[in-house]
Amino acid sequence: MTVIDRYAAQTPVPIYDILQDLGLGPEFRALDSDISGWIERRDDDRYAIVINANHAETRKRFTAAHELAHFIFHRDLLGDGVGDNRAYRAVNTPFANNQILPVHERQANSVAANILMPKEAVYRLQASGITDPKELAARFRVSEEAMRIRLGVPRVAAE
Repeated sequence: MTVIDRYAAQTPVPIYDILQDLGLGPEFRALDSDISGWIERRDDDRYAIVINANHAETRKRFTAAHELAHFIFHRDLLGDGVGDNRAYRAVNTPFANNQILPVHERQANSVAANILMPKEAVYRLQASGITDPKELAARFRVSEEAMRIRLGVPRVAAE
């Protein structure tokens, strides 16, 4: 059983506890509004995740999971680290990394969604009668847009 598996049954998934158990932080800092966060290699060769303290809690949670996904799946490409802007792209950040390609960013987004919104947990809530994307998003402490993508439900048109 992995660290992530130990926490996956909890709703919302305690992403910061997962990071702490793995020795990755998190560290919250006031960053430029265009920067979501990064994963960086420290002097002791261990990695740490830094998250923009000024962003909404749902975004901070997604950033934490996104950076964790880089650590799990792209560690061989990280070097000194990789930063992510608001679009979760490794450009215009303190840790621009040309080894991390758009395909890696999409993978990190997908893995982050799987960590924060485990299918089994989503299905369990739906089976209990909670089907509204907004309510599901609140339960998982993710954005409604992230939940809609997870559910394959079209975006609501702006009124």
